[in-house]
This record gives sequence, C-alpha cells and structure tokens, in this order.
Amino acid sequence: MIKNKLILLAVLPLLLFPLSGCSSIAKGVTEAVLERKEEDSRQCEIAGAEFNGVTQSLESQETHSKKVTKVLMVHGISTHLPGYSNRFQKKLYDTLNLNKTDEIVKTIRLDSDEIEWGDEDHVLGELHITRHMNDEQTRELIFYELTWSPITTPQKEALAADSANTEGLPRSNLNGSLKSFMNATVPDMLIYNGNGYEKITKAIEESVCWMLADEWDTLPESGAHSCAAWKGSTFASILQDDHFFVTHSLGSRITIDTIQNFASRKTTPNKNLRQSEIARKVRQKEFTVFMMANQLPLLQMGRNAPDVPEDQSAYCSAGGKYGEQRVMKKMNIVAFSDPNDILSYPIPTNFAQKYIDSRICPSVVNVSLNVAPEQDVFGTLSFANPALAHNGYIEDDRVITLIANGMHRNNPSPLIEKTCKWMEIEGLPAKTAKPSEDS
Repeated sequence: MIKNKLILLAVLPLLLFPLSGCSSIAKGVTEAVLERKEEDSRQCEIAGAEFNGVTQSLESQETHSKKVTKVLMVHGISTHLPGYSNRFQKKLYDTLNLNKTDEIVKTIRLDSDEIEWGDEDHVLGELHITRHMNDEQTRELIFYELTWSPITTPQKEALAADSANTEGLPRSNLNGSLKSFMNATVPDMLIYNGNGYEKITKAIEESVCWMLADEWDTLPESGAHSCAAWKGSTFASILQDDHFFVTHSLGSRITIDTIQNFASRKTTPNKNLRQSEIARKVRQKEFTVFMMANQLPLLQMGRNAPDVPEDQSAYCSAGGKYGEQRVMKKMNIVAFSDPNDILSYPIPTNFAQKYIDSRICPSVVNVSLNVAPEQDVFGTLSFANPALAHNGYIEDDRVITLIANGMHRNNPSPLIEKTCKWMEIEGLPAKTAKPSEDS
C-alpha cells in the first residue's frame, strides 16, 4: 500500500508537466511523502438548517422509556462483507457513550416473495442487527447493517480474469491496481441501473421493514425471512421510535430511490387495511439520512424527473392541499462530500426541488469538508488521495460528531464550532418595503 502511494505521488506530476533535473524530482517526492504538518489544515463548511443527531433521540428516551433509536447503514460500490461498518460503529458508540453491547448478533438473510426469481437463489443480502446501551441502561440503540453485495457479486465474477490479467500483455503495477479498482466498483453502478435495480431496492425495502416492524425481542436471530410474513412484524412502535439512515456512495442513491418508490405505490384501503395504517403512521414522522460521498446528482443523469417534483408546499407544509398523500412528514438529508473525492457530489440548492419527489418532503444540509489532507507535490501541485477522500468519511471525527450530535445554533459541538463554518439556511420573512418620504 505504501509503495503504491509513493508511485502514485511520483507518477502523477510527471504525467502533467515536464520537470528538469533529478534533484527537483527527488526534492518534490521527498517533500510530498515525508513532510507532515502538525496543524490540521483541513477545512469544513456546513450550509443548511439546524438538524438533530442521534444524541437528541437517545436523550428523549429519558422521558419516553419505551422509545428506541434505530440506525440502518447501507454501503455503496465495491464488494462488502458483513462487518464492514465495525470501525464506524465503534467510533459512533464511543461518541454516544454507549458502552454496553448485547452479546447476541442477529443475522437475517433477506428474502422476498414479491420478486420473480426463476432458477436464481433467493439472495437479497444480509442484515446484521446489534443492540447497544449506556451504563445505566436508560438509552438503547439498535443498529442494522445491510450488506447487499451478494446481489452483484455473481455478475462481477465475469471480470475476475481481467483483474487477474491472465491474457495478453502484463500491466504495470499502478495500472493493474487502477484496473482492478475499476472492475470492483464501476460494475455495481451499471448493475444497479440495469437488471439489479429491483433486487437491490428490494433489499433496502426489506431492511427498512425490519427496522420499522419489530423490536429487539421479536426479531429472528437467524435464517432467511421476509419481513411482512414474520410473526413479530407488528409495526406497533413506529410512532414512538426514531429512525436514522447512514449511507455511503451508491448506497445514498439506492436509499432515496427506495423511499421514492414508496411514494409511487398505490394502496387501496379496503384491500389492505394494515398497509394503510402503517402509511398513516409514517406520514406523521421525520426521518434523517446521513449521506457520505453521495452520488445523487451523478446518478440522476439520464433519468426522468420524479413523479411529483417542485410541489413541496402542497404536500409538506402545515395544512397543505395534498398532505394526506405524502410519504413522511420530513426527510432530513445531511450530505457529506469531499471536493477531492472524485465519486462524491454536493447537492445543489434546487436539486431536491427538481429531482427528489416532493412527497418525501426533503430538507437538505450540505457538509463540504476535506476528509483527505492535501499535500504539496514538487512545490507546484497540490494532491489529496482520492481513495481516502472517498472512504475516509466513516472514520472522520467531524462526520461522526455531526451524525451523533447534529448541528444547533445555541449548542454546537466544540469540535464542530472550532473546525467548521456554518451558513444557516432557513425560510426568512419577506422584507418589508421602507415607506417613502411622501407617504
């Protein structure tokens, strides 16, 4: 890994401009690789309204003893194995002071009767569920880690021979690493936008169902199950519990697509009273999704606008004309992006209005921050590791702190107050015209 980084830092500048003299090359590489700045110069800017984090949900359990905080994590591109979120979870629990973990890990293999499988295996991925509490056991968090990689892995195996480069001329080390990275990641986006869309969104839907439907004691400990058919799926605690999503990369697009699919479904009350009652409860709730390295603008390319764009006031405002047709009361979207992450995109101000269905009532906060530190190369170029910029969110203290504590005008976290600038965005009252001297 270190060797590859040295090669990358040395080769990129040579491709971009000519240099004269071996001494310049040696000096540039030495400064880029060996110099370390003691002071953290990474920047952070937040643009959006105030928002709550997981802490506020846990604190409210002190007065609502039956409430539980639930978090669902969805990964993005490249192959993932169960346990991929362990480091993120440890940092989050440390920040939340959740020091006790149930020894039982519940593992559900996701299945569904709503997909025409043919001869294929009924595999939608795995949901690992863990339970965490504070020392006094007055705060409880249930974490749902979804691994949907088994859906795309069979098709990606067709590129294994290319990654191994068993045919044709050999590749250089750097080019071989880049080609293997492309073969491991890009196919996920292609499969999702192709024949994998139904299965992958169904995996998210099943995971959301398990998060909404059951309490810890009623969840199955193992086996392949469909949520709606499980005997413990009563959906009895939807209103009292709080629900958060943490998504990375392609997982952000998948999650929003799945939620928008809920909006497009037609439910006939007389035929499905239970589903109508569940929908009524969800309409009263706020949800929050924390998106790391989101790709919403990129993956909107080539798509039509949602069924109901640019009409949030009719669905989401108090007394709105179509309030009974919305999916939820509000979807808080907190989007983290590193400008040096080539696979991440901030969400423009009007993007949610045009390209996210108004019926999920989106409210966007953008967090632009340097996850990967920039380094000078040869004194003329700056460089930040794009792999770290894409994958480093889950271990960044500022990201963890904002997910844990949110952002509040009167009580900001000390780390965020010190390292981030906040441009608060909210609906401002109309400016009153100044009376003229003649009036």
